[in-house]
Amino acid sequence: MRITIFKAAPLIAGLLGILLPSSISGADRLDAALLRAPDIPAECNLIEGTFPVDMQTAMLYERYDIYKKILPPLSDKRAQSFRCGKNKGTIYYFAFADTASREQAETFIRHLLWGADHPTPDHPEQIEHGENLLVVVSFTKAPSNLLEALRAKLSGGAKPAPTAAPGL
Repeated sequence: MRITIFKAAPLIAGLLGILLPSSISGADRLDAALLRAPDIPAECNLIEGTFPVDMQTAMLYERYDIYKKILPPLSDKRAQSFRCGKNKGTIYYFAFADTASREQAETFIRHLLWGADHPTPDHPEQIEHGENLLVVVSFTKAPSNLLEALRAKLSGGAKPAPTAAPGL
């Protein structure tokens, strides 16, 4: 039995739709989650350097290898730093092979950073995630517009509508 190209095209498209999402690498998902100029709230600017709130966050990013017996391996990692008004901080992105690895890492990292299962006044970092990505937002007080933009990127949704900066 011969299948013509016109009959095979829907079959091929369907197979690609099933197989392609699972073949997207952790690095590709991480690249898609990074905040770009159109995503960054007007009151925030991308800046050089890293500005972790505390030593645990710095060690997690800079020396992830010291946790290799406890945590699953990383596919990739990146950091972006921002100044939002007088507040500056860093968003740390960690990509894992799959959602299960990210979930395993997140359980440990929550206790590592906070000493509990939630932020505290001494350890105010926010943890966000999307599929295989774990994101640590390290600001003394994370700007709500920056968090909204990050959550939109992680969910694959559109950028939230811009809001006026305080005092405007």
